[in-house]
Amino acid sequence: MKPISVYIVEDELLISASLKSQLQSFGYEILGSSSQGETCLEEITELSRTGKEPEIILMDIHLRGEQNDGIEVAKKINEKFNCAIIFLTGQSSKEVYDRSFKIKPFGYLLKPIDMEQTKMTIEIAAYQRNLEIENRLYQKDLEALLEKRSRENLELMSMYQTIVNNSLIGLTIMQDEKFVFANYRAAEIFGCQLDEFLTFSKNDIIQFIHPEDQSKALSAYSVQFYGVGQSFLVRIITRSGTLKKMEAYIKTVEFKGIPALHQTFMEIADPSE
Repeated sequence: MKPISVYIVEDELLISASLKSQLQSFGYEILGSSSQGETCLEEITELSRTGKEPEIILMDIHLRGEQNDGIEVAKKINEKFNCAIIFLTGQSSKEVYDRSFKIKPFGYLLKPIDMEQTKMTIEIAAYQRNLEIENRLYQKDLEALLEKRSRENLELMSMYQTIVNNSLIGLTIMQDEKFVFANYRAAEIFGCQLDEFLTFSKNDIIQFIHPEDQSKALSAYSVQFYGVGQSFLVRIITRSGTLKKMEAYIKTVEFKGIPALHQTFMEIADPSE
């Protein structure tokens, strides 16, 4: 198993050297150390560029140099890298914890350092870090899959709309004797605009049917409620007075969990035949 990689940021050089020696004896890989915030940022940036970003950073709260606030330095590291921050501090004040909680550290170690506790804290932090990275990768994969499925669904919907809107057959769905869906061709057959056609009830449609054929249509609607699909020829008189002959088909379906009538209308011949 690959050893856990650690970078040490500690302003006391003796403590830093001792940590490095003991952590190496535990089998950890020490990628570097620094006593200054600016130096540590530069070195971690270079390590990351070369593919050696440290898994764990032991970060002292007080540092040397201009960037001497370990919490602020840790914040900058969190913004750029996937390192797990463990704070080293000789203070257990509420102010330190309140400020550092905002960057979600993976642990705290109080000075003087207990090496067994340090080892345990590093192991837990490394495990949590790897788990977080795996979760982020999984989330990205899931988002990419959902985006792909969404695009596919949009393409299918577009194809469906193209087929339905350009069909030579009028397609409708009726519930409670009112239309809940109709394509453009259905409205066109009856000589109406789609918006108007969708306001029609079953009785309105019957009024378009030639008086001699109305009983045939009513019979088909009546039988349909027993679950038997009906196909029949019928003449209609459009809004403009044009006589058309068409084949109609009515069948019970389920739409949004409620029984409905699926109806198709197809103009088939010259009505004078």
